[in-house]
Amino acid sequence: MSGENDGAIQTVAMEQKNRLLVPSDPSSTNQMVSPSAVHRINDPNDLVSLAQYVQTADDFTRATVGGKLELIAEQIKALQNQAREVLEVAKRDVELNHAKCNFKRIPGKTYHLYRKETDGTTYFSMLSPEEWGGRQTDSYIDSYRLEYDMSWTPVANIRQREERRKFDAHLLGLDNHEVSPRHHPTPLDCNSCVILS
Repeated sequence: MSGENDGAIQTVAMEQKNRLLVPSDPSSTNQMVSPSAVHRINDPNDLVSLAQYVQTADDFTRATVGGKLELIAEQIKALQNQAREVLEVAKRDVELNHAKCNFKRIPGKTYHLYRKETDGTTYFSMLSPEEWGGRQTDSYIDSYRLEYDMSWTPVANIRQREERRKFDAHLLGLDNHEVSPRHHPTPLDCNSCVILS
């Protein structure tokens, strides 16, 4: 009876082997794994090596996650700085929009901001401090260009802003001659100013 069980076990094992292995030579009987390594039960060295493997995998995972979290933290700090800059510019633009002005503001033109010595109010003038000569009694603050989106750019930053706004056709895989330039008015195009009475 035990011989029949051995035959049944052998048959099941052979069937599994035949299903899993595709020999290159059907007459070949080479074994692909060592029977002693396959049939070991509870080898303590296997548990130690498995634990070492798990520990190494955990270390790599921690290092990878730590690196990714560090990158995300840097991106968050950069976004916070950008948000802070946007809010500061918006606050400045609101203050500039509330400055007194006795003429219609035209986008693309540069205006000069002054503060009255008597009451501290701010106002825009079309005249620069040089154009006033020595006749201006109020204190000059700065000069700004009114942009087409109704934001303000300090004169010192106009060139930098223009460089940032240049279209780079190479980013789209195009040559500059393939892109038709759109005309954006420049301060030189806006020579007239409407005076409000």
